[in-house]
Amino acid sequence: MAVNTPLTPGSVVSRTEGLMSTSLGEELVILNPANDDYVGLDEIGRRVWDLLVRPEPVQDLCLRLTREYRGDPRQISADILDFLNEMAAEGLVYVADR
Repeated sequence: MAVNTPLTPGSVVSRTEGLMSTSLGEELVILNPANDDYVGLDEIGRRVWDLLVRPEPVQDLCLRLTREYRGDPRQISADILDFLNEMAAEGLVYVADR
């Protein structure tokens, strides 16, 4: 499912059902059988993926990651929104609300 409009901090996202994933060292590889495509996630991407086991508002996800990684909240929010928009475009996350 491609996203036509960008996610916002108020968007609620979760993992798309039916995806397969496996660990390869520090990386996580996700296969989307719907389009026979796969994506590799680094440590931070993997952490985001772990947190999306249930629907999560983007703003809450950003706050949690800011606390965990002790980074600049504006930069983390911008990076997470970019990452989630890419994941949504690949059909890997479901956007429940915009």
